[in-house]
Amino acid sequence: MCNRLVKVMELPKATVIIVNTNELHHLEKCLPTVVNQRYGEYEVVVVDNGSTDGSVEYIEAEFPQVRVIRNSTNLGYAGANNVGFQHSSGEYLVVLNPDTKVEAGWLQELVLALENDPSAGLATSKILLMDDSQHINTCGNQISLTGITVCRGLGQSADMYDQPEVVPAVSGAAFAIKRAVLEHIGGFDELYFMTYEDTDLSLRAALAGYKCIYVPTSVAYHKYAFRFSAQKCFLEERNRLLSWLKVFRWPTLIALSPPLILGEMLAWGYALMRGPAYVRSKIQSYLWIMRNWRQVTEARRRTQALRQVQDRHVLRQLSHELTLTGVVSQRVAAILEAFIHPALWAWVRVCQAVVVW
Repeated sequence: MCNRLVKVMELPKATVIIVNTNELHHLEKCLPTVVNQRYGEYEVVVVDNGSTDGSVEYIEAEFPQVRVIRNSTNLGYAGANNVGFQHSSGEYLVVLNPDTKVEAGWLQELVLALENDPSAGLATSKILLMDDSQHINTCGNQISLTGITVCRGLGQSADMYDQPEVVPAVSGAAFAIKRAVLEHIGGFDELYFMTYEDTDLSLRAALAGYKCIYVPTSVAYHKYAFRFSAQKCFLEERNRLLSWLKVFRWPTLIALSPPLILGEMLAWGYALMRGPAYVRSKIQSYLWIMRNWRQVTEARRRTQALRQVQDRHVLRQLSHELTLTGVVSQRVAAILEAFIHPALWAWVRVCQAVVVW
C-alpha cells in the first residue's frame, strides 16, 4: 500500500479534454465531478464547437479554472479533440464525453494503470449507465471480425468485469492516452468527423505495438442511449470501411472477406429495416470511399508506416462474437447471434490453418 501511495503522489500532470456542442444540461452534472478529482496536478480543457446554449458562459462563470477553447466552426468530435490535444500540457491526455459523471478516483486510477504498464498506450474506464448505475454501458469496446464495434458488457451487472485486462478498443466516452503514444500514432483521424474514431485510434495503436487496457477501478457514468440516425449510419459505415482499408494488409483483407461480407449483409439488413434514408446513407458510404480514394490511400500509407506488428497480432484481439442486443429486438438478436458466432468462429479456425497473416 505504501509503495502505491508514493506512486500516486508522483503521478505526472494530466489534461482532461471535453468536447462541447450545446451540452449545457450535461456539463452542469459533469464538470463538478471533473474538477474535484483526487489527483495532484491536472488541467481541464473544454473545446467548444460553436455552442449557442450559454454553455461557454456557464463554464466561464462557474468554473474559472477550466480553460475554454472556442472553435469558429463545428469540427466534430475528432477535430475538436485534436484541438484539445494541441492546447494541452499534460503528459497524459484524457478524453471525456460531456454527458458523463466521474467518481473522485476516476482520473487517478486511469493514469496509474498506464504508469504501471509501460507496454500499454491507452486505458479506458469502467463506464456504467448514468440512469441505471447497477448496469454496464461499456468496459472497453469489442471489435468483431466483421469490423462492427459494440459496447463490451452492455446491460450486464455493474459488478462484472472487475479485473484489469487488455481490450480491443477504448471507449471514446472516457479514456486516457500517453502523450508519447499520441505523438507517435497521431490523434483522431479528422476524416471521420465523429463515430468509430475511438476504434480507429485503438487499431492504429495496436498496429504500432501498444496495448489498450481496461481499468475497472476508474469508474464513470454515461447518459447512454442507442441512437442511430441516417447521418450517423453514413458516418459509421464509411468510417468502419475506412479503418479496415487503412489498418490491414491486402492479403489479410482478402482472407477476411467472408466475415466482412457478413458485416455488410447485417448493415444492409438494418438499413432496409429503417427505410429509404438509411439505404441512401449506406450507398453514400461506398460512394464517399470511391470519390475520395486518393485520401483513403494516403491515410492507409500513414497508418501502414506505424506498423510494428503483423496483422495476426491485431486480429487476435478481435472477436468472433457480435452482440446485437440493443440494436435489434432481443428475439431477433438471439437468432442472428446463433448463426453469426459459429460462422465467425469457424472462419477464424480456417484462417489460422491455411493463412499466414
